[in-house]
Amino acid sequence: MSAPKTRIAFSVTDILAALELRLEPEEAINKLPLTRALEQCLSFAQANNCIDLSELIKQELDGYSSHPPNYRYVQLSYFDAGGQLINGLSQYSIYPVVTGVGKLELHLKNGMTLILPKQILTFLSQVSGREVDTGHISPAVINSLLGIIRNEIIYKISKDISK
Repeated sequence: MSAPKTRIAFSVTDILAALELRLEPEEAINKLPLTRALEQCLSFAQANNCIDLSELIKQELDGYSSHPPNYRYVQLSYFDAGGQLINGLSQYSIYPVVTGVGKLELHLKNGMTLILPKQILTFLSQVSGREVDTGHISPAVINSLLGIIRNEIIYKISKDISK
């Protein structure tokens, strides 16, 4: 996702208000409030030559191609082919979420199921003694992650503005 081509003069107050808007998951699915707020932030950051902020927002919108920041690591659950939770894999449950904010907001409704590489599934199956079919991030964890992302961007904007 990129910033709109036309420059709209957003005030910092407008952007912070948009970032602070918190909706229930069902509303968020339809409105994608954080995505739209980040798009406004990106326009503002680019117009005001805030390079670091622009890069951070682009990565949050589009996703990370490699290692995301520490705040993007979440708790992952594993399930077998029948949808039963597999216990005993807690030491392998911390997972980096590189997906962009727009897709994360869309995943709120059903949670996020991850297609893991075959080698990882085979390893986890051996460790657990059961066949691991998929990894899953719950809607509550995604909602929490979106809140953390929102707070990180608010902090970064506030820090950049005070300079």
